[in-house]
Amino acid sequence: MKTNTKLIAIAKNEAAYLPQWIYHHFLIGFDEIEIYINDTTDNSIAICEKIQKNYSNLTFHLADKLRLESIKENRSFQISAYNNSLHHSSDSTHLMALDLDEYLICKNMNESLQSLLERQSSPDCLSFLWYSDDYSSKKSFSHPLQSENTIYRMDHVKTISKLTSKVHSCSHHNFIYKKEERVINLLGGTIIRLDDNINTQSRRSKLMKHQLNALSAESTEPWFVLHCIYKSEEEYLASLCRGRGHNNDQRPLKVNRWGMSPYPFYPQEPIHWHPSKTRIDQYKIGFKNFIQENSLTEEMHIAKSLLKESTIFLADLLKDQPHLRNDHKKIFAGTKYA
Repeated sequence: MKTNTKLIAIAKNEAAYLPQWIYHHFLIGFDEIEIYINDTTDNSIAICEKIQKNYSNLTFHLADKLRLESIKENRSFQISAYNNSLHHSSDSTHLMALDLDEYLICKNMNESLQSLLERQSSPDCLSFLWYSDDYSSKKSFSHPLQSENTIYRMDHVKTISKLTSKVHSCSHHNFIYKKEERVINLLGGTIIRLDDNINTQSRRSKLMKHQLNALSAESTEPWFVLHCIYKSEEEYLASLCRGRGHNNDQRPLKVNRWGMSPYPFYPQEPIHWHPSKTRIDQYKIGFKNFIQENSLTEEMHIAKSLLKESTIFLADLLKDQPHLRNDHKKIFAGTKYA
């Protein structure tokens, strides 16, 4: 049976990243993309409208009503959005949720998502380990994929699931099933079965250290999720201003970060990932063409300018509320505010 894969995301003031993220995930083989835009003051809507003219398989929602309802009912807006999509995906065979700083990657850039799902058709779901980008600051708005990449293995996964009667609901990193003990969940591209009784925690959302340590220290799995947490210092600081309102945390800053410094919960040596330069060059040319065909050059200029303004907002916030630097020291590690 032919697969029909849907990717969902929430987005708050992430217009500068929408085109690349949408381009990338259509390129690797997702059939549909659905985005819940919320609490946003940038030009995300204008960008999605332009792309949608050429890509009818892109859907976006102005989701502030759902966000406010979720806050009122003390529910995670993020999970509410995911479950809303789940309940309206009867035409899809598979569903996955990613953030706008996460990219599903085929290590060799030579296999489509459909091919992977056909090759691993038996499991209920496939999970992909997070690998962070390098915390050494890069040039602002660099391409997330280069022919030479320094990345770091992390311990959480993101998951694509078959949409069957087994699925009950979505969680942040995986899916919740009606009978968990009957779920077959593989680490994507491998034959490693993920099971909370053996090698994972929290409904297979986080790998235990013994399983992580059994993986290659020099290479990723055939498929993984590149988690672009850091990017440049400017972009990292701007990202802190988005907060975590989507999970009912009303503090002004995104406090579940640890600065421009190594991931503290599973410290690792770097992995050097070198995809084919030819494929990377083709990827970059394709993205340039995507920007042109969707008339996004000016919108991208606006989006990047607005993101830069977030760093000015942060500077003013820290000036007005200097205690924030002390209250949240860890998120400023390795930055000019350390």
